[in-house]
Amino acid sequence: MSEPFDAIGFKVLDRASYEALAEEAYQRGEISKARRGQGVLHGCCWSLGSGLEVWTVLYESTDGLFYVDCRPAFRGQHIFTFYPWEIIEYEQDGEAVARGVTIDTNIEMTFELQNLTEINPHEFKDRAITSAVSGLAYKARINARAGKPTFIPLRDRSARKNVSDNDYIVRGVIRSWRQIQNLHTSSDLIWVVVDAGEVKLEVLVNRSDLRGELKKGAWLSAEVWLQGHILNDKALTARYEGIDRRISAGAYWKTLTRHN
Repeated sequence: MSEPFDAIGFKVLDRASYEALAEEAYQRGEISKARRGQGVLHGCCWSLGSGLEVWTVLYESTDGLFYVDCRPAFRGQHIFTFYPWEIIEYEQDGEAVARGVTIDTNIEMTFELQNLTEINPHEFKDRAITSAVSGLAYKARINARAGKPTFIPLRDRSARKNVSDNDYIVRGVIRSWRQIQNLHTSSDLIWVVVDAGEVKLEVLVNRSDLRGELKKGAWLSAEVWLQGHILNDKALTARYEGIDRRISAGAYWKTLTRHN
């Protein structure tokens, strides 16, 4: 299955539109580099706001520079910690896949690693990695009835040949949701937190690809392309905000008081 560009608000219908988006992302995005073997990977992240991103990756070999890959991305807030883990790089394709087991729930996940050129995998040797992982939906629907919470690879339920290792089926209760917009294309998107049992996952879906009435507490089923970003030490530190100094110490401790 091809990457769900619809989930972040872009229509990519053919090679021409794919290459046009890749070129625009390369012109507008922020460059990061990573040396690999005999070449250099040039990653380019075009940030569109609200966590929406387009990544373009070029591989520079000794023979010159050539375009390799373009993909949709969403930099979510929900993080997972993995150990053990591995990163499988496809240098000349400009891609990498991360696979790991969550420390708290012992769930194995495989996801497209978006920010390979922003990190140094060797820095994480022999220790856990923390990643913001979410699903970009190919399609989603609101179920009329409750079902069984599900988070499994799509290949376990589908006989389709073009299924990727990071394609998953997600089914669970909607804990929260909001509408966001791709300001570049004016496409309406839906951000949903789905409680799929042992996994709570952020899912992003184009409003036109969602069937049914959206509401908190409803059940949602989706086929998603799992993707994420590994957080380095600097990114982890930036996430810590500390105590809100606008709130008095007394009021802060009052919120922690247990009432019998």
